[in-house]
Amino acid sequence: MPAVETPQGIVLEPGRLAAALATAPDEDPCIRPIELRDRARAMAGTALASEDMTSVRHFAHGLEPWLVVRAGMDLSRLPPTPLDFPPVQNDAWWPLGWLTVGLMALAGARLVSYACENGGDAFVNLVARPEEDVGAGPAERSRKAMRGHTDGASFPFPSEFAAGDEVHSPAPDLLVLVGLRNPEGTPTRLAPVSLALKNLTDEELWAMEGPWFDIAPQATFDTDRVRVGAPILSRREPRHGLSMRFSHGRVAPSHGAPAAAGIALRRFKEALADLYVEVPIGPGDVCLIHNRQVIHGRAATGPGVGGTTRWLLRTYGWMDGTLGHRQPGGPPHCHR
Repeated sequence: MPAVETPQGIVLEPGRLAAALATAPDEDPCIRPIELRDRARAMAGTALASEDMTSVRHFAHGLEPWLVVRAGMDLSRLPPTPLDFPPVQNDAWWPLGWLTVGLMALAGARLVSYACENGGDAFVNLVARPEEDVGAGPAERSRKAMRGHTDGASFPFPSEFAAGDEVHSPAPDLLVLVGLRNPEGTPTRLAPVSLALKNLTDEELWAMEGPWFDIAPQATFDTDRVRVGAPILSRREPRHGLSMRFSHGRVAPSHGAPAAAGIALRRFKEALADLYVEVPIGPGDVCLIHNRQVIHGRAATGPGVGGTTRWLLRTYGWMDGTLGHRQPGGPPHCHR
């Protein structure tokens, strides 16, 4: 099995960052991330040294599967870790939010959200949930180790959306994780799809590109649309070619699928186990991930909710050129 080379991250220089943040928008990044994107891009560009810009360009062109930018910002004014998904009304995280919007823009991406996923919020909290609010099962799932997947697995590839007759917009091009708290150093686990596919035969790759899989929506997506008889691998997408949609629990071979489809899915899962890289996302870190080229999960977060427990933000991005269905009456970043 080939070894995974961990992409070199970016560590921002404090003085340069402070000067850049002085020009950041002074409003909630959840409200106008599209309208103020150019301003955020200019601000983030000021925060980066020339060699940092080279790293961003390499990521944008698919030469790196993910990129971690470590800002080391002062987040001491944050409120207690929330207990639910909706973003908190507190300006302590806004500068980091605008830096995130700007870094995405420098990588050629714009922030998007989905009306059926946590109400279309631009930034969503990733936190442990209390049992008394959500029940024992969801509370346990919010803390235990999360198996690898791509987000929006049941949504179309861009090439499928371009062909028409799609209810939902394309799955995210980028998954972006923003660190606010991580006292235990719980790692996010990342595995490049391309390396896992090297473990498969040509017949198995052919099966993964065929109409042989059923893909159910993930739990946070409020939709009943199941993609039936669809491929889980595409090697003809407009950016980077290779795209995967995957979930351990939501993807299964269709009825009547050839044996190679089930074998390919099993062998892909087995290959992933040896490929995960552990990436702790600490306070002030922004991790940009190519969603359909990287399988992501996480380690268990440990006991406890609220207080000073782990708190990440999550947003999505589409690379420039990716199109979708605008949500009628919604903000510019929200799509169906």
